[in-house]
Amino acid sequence: MTQAVTSEQADTPAVDSKYLLSKQQIHFFETFGFLKIPGLFANDIDDIIGGFEDMFGNDEQPVWETKEALHGDEKRIIIPGFIEQSPRLAPLQHDPRVLGVVQSIIGRDHCWSSSDGNLFYCESYWHPDDYAAPLHHYHIKLSFYLDELSGDSGAIRIIPGSHFHRQSFSRTLMRAFKDEAGVEEIFGVQGSEIPSIAIDSSPGDLIIWNFRTIHGSYNGGARRRLFSLNYGEADIGNHDGPEPVAARPVLPREALSD
Repeated sequence: MTQAVTSEQADTPAVDSKYLLSKQQIHFFETFGFLKIPGLFANDIDDIIGGFEDMFGNDEQPVWETKEALHGDEKRIIIPGFIEQSPRLAPLQHDPRVLGVVQSIIGRDHCWSSSDGNLFYCESYWHPDDYAAPLHHYHIKLSFYLDELSGDSGAIRIIPGSHFHRQSFSRTLMRAFKDEAGVEEIFGVQGSEIPSIAIDSSPGDLIIWNFRTIHGSYNGGARRRLFSLNYGEADIGNHDGPEPVAARPVLPREALSD
């Protein structure tokens, strides 16, 4: 890892085909709104964790400490522009494993959006990340979780297919999830019991999801470590899929015989 972060918005050089996702992986991501690649950075994880701890262990490093309703009013510590400020982590932006994912999903004409580092001492209720991505642009998040996580210890949970934000399924969920306290009243179960997939992960795995994919985290312990790299399409494209089509009414049998 040798290069520094740049804010490119260009048709970047194609990476070697060995770093590209398979057709099946792309189809999985486009259909369900997320993808996990186990062990992609396992050989580099000690250096990656070292870079993360350098940032959060620097007493002079500015951080944001928040207590938001989305996180149960519990503590979350954030460093915006995370890898941009880290000589050890900045080269990840140009790493061919990262660019292979980005070029496979968005294409070579993509732009760097941002990165963020996080320490979670809280749960995360159901939400998409489209607050950080205009709805007319397509963004993806490449996330590095630096602790062993399962559904019982704060692993990210995904509602597959919820990234299709124009569809009634996603819209119904978004209305229901406006208030965590109202979830049980609407569905009869707590937020942690909403049907979803908990993505168990180990340090070195890469988890990718669409910014619009509805996700959450429950049962988490203190100081869960995460940083993410965010990329978007350079121009408005067609990654969102077709507009919903109204179903044709089923005609009575008598009408069909006319």
